[in-house]
Amino acid sequence: MNGSDKISKNLLALQLVDELSIKKKQTLINATGDLAELGRNKKRVFDALGDAYATEFFKKLERIDDEIEKLRRRDISYVSKFDDEYPERLAEIEDAPLVLFVQGDVAALKTRALAIVGTRRPTRYGTRVAEEFARDISMAGVTIISGFARGVDGTAHRACVEMKKPTVAVFACGLDICYPAEHRNLREDILANGGAIVSEYALGVRPAQYHFPERNRLISGLSEGVLLVEAAKKSGSLITMRLAIEQNRDIYIVPSNIYSTESEGSNALLREMPHSLVISPQDILDDMGVKSEEKVEEQVELSIGETLVLEALHDGELHFEELLAKTGLNVGELTNLLFNLQLSGLVDDLGGNYYAKR
Repeated sequence: MNGSDKISKNLLALQLVDELSIKKKQTLINATGDLAELGRNKKRVFDALGDAYATEFFKKLERIDDEIEKLRRRDISYVSKFDDEYPERLAEIEDAPLVLFVQGDVAALKTRALAIVGTRRPTRYGTRVAEEFARDISMAGVTIISGFARGVDGTAHRACVEMKKPTVAVFACGLDICYPAEHRNLREDILANGGAIVSEYALGVRPAQYHFPERNRLISGLSEGVLLVEAAKKSGSLITMRLAIEQNRDIYIVPSNIYSTESEGSNALLREMPHSLVISPQDILDDMGVKSEEKVEEQVELSIGETLVLEALHDGELHFEELLAKTGLNVGELTNLLFNLQLSGLVDDLGGNYYAKR
């Protein structure tokens, strides 16, 4: 075994020690001259970690080949902080994990990237913003990173896979656990489209409340900037924004409905940081110095009914019943027209029987 392999295995064993803080791990790393010989230097390990953690470390190290085989069987790789594959942006942060577990394309972690975060209970407006920004920014070649949660996270990931673009999901649990469970198909779609699932937690580790703030530092740490779509006063996405500020990441905030409780946190942060205001994906792409994909407008020949629907939607989203009243169409006609307009990419279904012009 060469020195690099020894270092990776030693760091993997250290990462697998339950409940051991990154600070303690880093203390041991700093005190060790030759990381390849970490497993042989028992006195230094016991002095740095204490009896309980040091004992667990050496037990993990004895069984490290079995752990690697478990990862291999699940098509999960591990990347140590001293490997070339480890993302440089993440390595910059003070509390970067020693090892990342990755399923999918590891190279996706080193591409230009933007994080999109927000509430688990987005309004129709928030859902539409998350979809549009994720779609347009990913089409420009920027990888979208998020936390795989319900709401804004899931919406951003789905928008990418619908465009066949890679996206990175950061888990707050082991990669053998899909949380939330209803995102199982989304997970497979991410992997099928050149994306990646990443975590600092070992196989079998369940999601715990304190894991989510820890997970959030990776979301911002892997990204060049973070976009906040919508957030309530106590939203976990506000933690991500604070971490991003500490990590010297660019901050972008979309203004939201002043009457919505799901927007109170994001609007308050926007008031505190007005320079972070963005109102279009192009604002972010310009700030990142990324050239957006030139859209070739296809000439679509519209029927009289389709024209009626698009004119009705000109000033904003409408409910199906409002569209019926504005267009004078019957239920069957409007249903068919909306279906055709969605297929043509001219109208978005916002959920709850609300529709908007794309």
